[in-house]
Amino acid sequence: MDSARSVRSTVSVARQERPVDPGAGPLQAFAYDLRKVRVEAGNPTYRVLARAAGYSATTLSEAANGLRKPTLEVVLAYVGACGGDVEDWRRRWHDLDDEVAQ
Repeated sequence: MDSARSVRSTVSVARQERPVDPGAGPLQAFAYDLRKVRVEAGNPTYRVLARAAGYSATTLSEAANGLRKPTLEVVLAYVGACGGDVEDWRRRWHDLDDEVAQ
């Protein structure tokens, strides 16, 4: 019984992300698609992703929350850690300014 209790206390459950509506605007669509890259990579936790990307789990999570535009460096690290197409995301990041301005 004690060993089962200690296992349960060391297992952490990832917190659910706040939903992002891709139809709410270009920033939200960008974040939605960024999350899809992570899902396609097997949905690693942000802690696992942080080790590969070289940024904190919080920074990576905030990049995909749709509230503000993440830096290019963070987006490229996020996508690269997921095995995504960094050049496509570099272009998308630059295009985002034009989309937001409209």
